[in-house]
Amino acid sequence: MGMPLKNPPVYFTVAQVRFNTLLKLADYLPSIQEGLRKAGFPAFSTHKGIAVQLVVQDGLTIPQPISYEQFLFGNVEQTHSFVLSTDTLTFQSTNYGTYETFSSTFLEGLKLVHDVVTLDFTERVGLRYLDHLSPKASDSLDRYLASQVRGLSACIGGESVHSYAEAFNLMNEVRLRTRVVIQDDYLAFPPDLLPQGMVLQQRFVQAKGLHAILDMDGSIEGRQLFSLSTLNQQLQSIHHVISTAFHTTVTDHARAAWDEREGES
Repeated sequence: MGMPLKNPPVYFTVAQVRFNTLLKLADYLPSIQEGLRKAGFPAFSTHKGIAVQLVVQDGLTIPQPISYEQFLFGNVEQTHSFVLSTDTLTFQSTNYGTYETFSSTFLEGLKLVHDVVTLDFTERVGLRYLDHLSPKASDSLDRYLASQVRGLSACIGGESVHSYAEAFNLMNEVRLRTRVVIQDDYLAFPPDLLPQGMVLQQRFVQAKGLHAILDMDGSIEGRQLFSLSTLNQQLQSIHHVISTAFHTTVTDHARAAWDEREGES
């Protein structure tokens, strides 16, 4: 959608597809790892963790810990990585570039997995963007955000310490959850999203002060036979919704600031 910004605010991007469970995933790992290595993702590692699942027993909801294992395939620069589990493939980036390049790489990785294991169906496809809205030293954050998402702090007065706004919208088949967090500190990640072993761009690492984090998470749910072309169309639909929401949430002033090259004033 239009020319990309010279200094875009996106600092983390995630695409994910959930598919039928592969209980014998470990048997396919050598072939998948070799394919992704040749595709530019030679850094392989595993990650084990514990998730909490709510189950109902005797009419009571009880939290139950469940162990899981993920397999990570990263590039040498530590800016892009695939994360594979028994029922999902995730592609994440700290150096987004363009939608066309990002989505193409993700679908190529998914095709590689499909060629090895022959996926049967998908149940969800999602796309998520984290943007860091930090005003210049002589500027104001209020000039970067639409008034509807600035929260009560914008009208109460005093020194704003923290503000949070969330909206959930259904746009035909696309489900969009938008969060705006305003705080005065270093850049942070949402608690459910961590850049495992990935390197952030220095301009985001060094940023400190009053800023907003714009978290836009779009998805399409529903079981369907595996189809790369259909998934591509769904990703495009999600991206269109997120792009429209982004341009509604930020101001023309913000876009003009991000379209200046480093060092321009």
